[in-house]
Amino acid sequence: MPTAADELSPGARDALRRAHEMPLSYAVRVLVGPGSRPRLVVALGEAHVKLAPAAALGREVVESIALRGVETFQAAQLTGGTVLRWLIYLPRIVLRAVTLGAVKGSTIVDAKQASHGHTEEIERTARAPLSLHVASVYMAAMFATFFAHLAALALRLVAPGPTLDAVCAALLGAVQVFQWHMVLLVPAVMLKQYAWAWLLHPMASILTARDTLMADGTMRMLADHPDDGPALAIMGRAHLPGFERELCERYGFRRVEFP
Repeated sequence: MPTAADELSPGARDALRRAHEMPLSYAVRVLVGPGSRPRLVVALGEAHVKLAPAAALGREVVESIALRGVETFQAAQLTGGTVLRWLIYLPRIVLRAVTLGAVKGSTIVDAKQASHGHTEEIERTARAPLSLHVASVYMAAMFATFFAHLAALALRLVAPGPTLDAVCAALLGAVQVFQWHMVLLVPAVMLKQYAWAWLLHPMASILTARDTLMADGTMRMLADHPDDGPALAIMGRAHLPGFERELCERYGFRRVEFP
């Protein structure tokens, strides 16, 4: 008997099966919507950096499904978002440079540059929630402190002195505060169903609030493209469980076995 997953072309099924067999780079979920005309959503969780074979496979998956939604951090909407974007992307750029291009970038970028079909940023929202503003400022401060500490330690190796010793000590203290606070991220994630959970640790909202935004954006994309067949949703692997849960619990989707 035909299933909703049969809506995928043979090429798409083959590419997704091979992605499924690359667990260090990808994770695949196949979700089927409710109703008499159920829509198929393939959620592709990716590592944002990967080696060339995995990157090539990601492009193959992208080209095999015409309707695509992608995770894209809406930095311009968030307080401190632009600073956070650079603090996150700069290490990736350095890693790719150090490996002389052996490490490749995100499949999300490939989707935006695809030669056909439609790609949509599914995190877009008219108004970002307060929790994301707080998380953006918190993470920008945390990463800036970590990087400043590393830079100060490196500088002290070539130009030691009491001033740098004091700077390193102060930065180390700040780093330790962030490290100790990280313990609260566990209960914040465990209690994510409560609206106040992010107050325990703002980073929890980077997952929970964005998972909700991406699920809502996926539903808008499906509604705007009712006749475009299956959809591909690409996101970081950490978002995959929450995204799946949002679609299933709030929108009536169900997970089916990978074909």
